[in-house]
Amino acid sequence: MQFFSFFLSLGLLLTVIISNGLDSPEPRLRESADFPVGVAINPKRLAQTDYAQVVGREFSSITAENVMKPQYIWAAERQYDFSLGDSLLEFAQAHNQQVHGHTLAWHLMQPDWLENTIDSYDSATLENLLRDYIQATVKHYRGKVVSWDVVNEAVSSGGKGWRNSVYHQKLGDDYVARCHQYAREADPDVLLFYNDYDVIASSEKLATILAMVDDFQSRNIPIDGIGLQMHIRLDFSLDKFQYALDEIVKRNLKVHLSEVDIRTNPDGELSTLTEEAAQQQQELLAAIVQRYQQLPAENKFAITFWGLRDNESWLTKHTGHPQWPLLFNENFSKKPMYQGFLDGLDANQTQLD
Repeated sequence: MQFFSFFLSLGLLLTVIISNGLDSPEPRLRESADFPVGVAINPKRLAQTDYAQVVGREFSSITAENVMKPQYIWAAERQYDFSLGDSLLEFAQAHNQQVHGHTLAWHLMQPDWLENTIDSYDSATLENLLRDYIQATVKHYRGKVVSWDVVNEAVSSGGKGWRNSVYHQKLGDDYVARCHQYAREADPDVLLFYNDYDVIASSEKLATILAMVDDFQSRNIPIDGIGLQMHIRLDFSLDKFQYALDEIVKRNLKVHLSEVDIRTNPDGELSTLTEEAAQQQQELLAAIVQRYQQLPAENKFAITFWGLRDNESWLTKHTGHPQWPLLFNENFSKKPMYQGFLDGLDANQTQLD
């Protein structure tokens, strides 16, 4: 509770500080697009004035990078701690930002107590615990969180069939569908997404996800959209991207580009972001945004960047090299990639004109 009180006070302070920063005459992402533009954040970083100002000024949607995952909420069997997520929600409300919930069920980032005991649970016990967690969490944020990634990365890394996670082992092939049903029971109005990576790169993974959607829709299992994580490289295939968009739209689902970052140094050959790589990054993002903008309005949910600044990206640790994958550098300065986002919007406007 003391931790939550700290963030409560912090949020009130930041509301005053950031309201002044919102008067900047420069273009802002949140006002340039006709769909929400989001960023994944760690609420602890909101204590940095510059960080909070940029988040409040530029973005209309917020995703918790980690603090709304089970590891941070699921304190014990049927005991939950929402304080960190609540602090993020308060910031978003103060800045007229929507909150996308991430994520209710994932094979990673489980709380320690569950990691240590999950093998001992029979399928019925584990299912009841997971159902109660999903419903308690969704009900806590009902009317405040507009959407949830219900299940994250449930398809195998190779793309064929389900990942052999402990949830799949114990709960069976249909556990993803049941998780969606539990979430819908807890909030009839919240949007429900399935979220995964390499959906563009792997035709097999895309096919598996589309088959899942077709099955859900044939059985009236609730699903409102697909989250395409978009952890991509400069050699990203725009043709495959367009095909995936078209297939999702055919199924009347919303598309969330949910975890966008563009790595520029996959082989670790660069010691600094070169002008050439920055230009390629700008042009690629422009092309992605242009295609996204062309979707029917009812199919556009949001584009969310997975972090604010290059130096805070998860990719540095994950790849062992700096990747400079985001819109801002460590000094909170806009990179060419930022302009690429605006270029993508302008390209569509030029076509309309």
